[in-house]
Amino acid sequence: MDLIDKWIGYYEYGEGYSLPLFGERVTIRVNLQGRNDNFIGTVKEEESEHSVPLEATIKGFSKDDFISFVKTYPKMPRLKEYGSSEIVLEMGQLEIEHYGYIDTEFDAIYGTWSITEKGSVQKNTGINTVYGSWLLRRVK
Repeated sequence: MDLIDKWIGYYEYGEGYSLPLFGERVTIRVNLQGRNDNFIGTVKEEESEHSVPLEATIKGFSKDDFISFVKTYPKMPRLKEYGSSEIVLEMGQLEIEHYGYIDTEFDAIYGTWSITEKGSVQKNTGINTVYGSWLLRRVK
């Protein structure tokens, strides 16, 4: 299946997030360019209280029915405080790993995403990983 096209779908906040974010979906629009085995693209999120107000870039590949890409925000979106859904933007970048499957029957791609952050050594917080799911369908 040719992936180079425009897609619409969502990502969903999952394990590692507390309410009010856990289970919330954010609508996204993705534009892929290049080739299936080595693509780049952009991701725009529909404005909502749970979305990140930045355009992100993606870079990835696919092989057979497997897809992998990294979404990168040009700034570091963080929750203002624990249990909040307010997002603040800080200096730095955030990379989010995505893995998934290509579903030719339903003309869709879907999978899981994860963010792994190293915590503070002084606070002994170790490594924190959060997860979620995503789904994209071709824009017709």
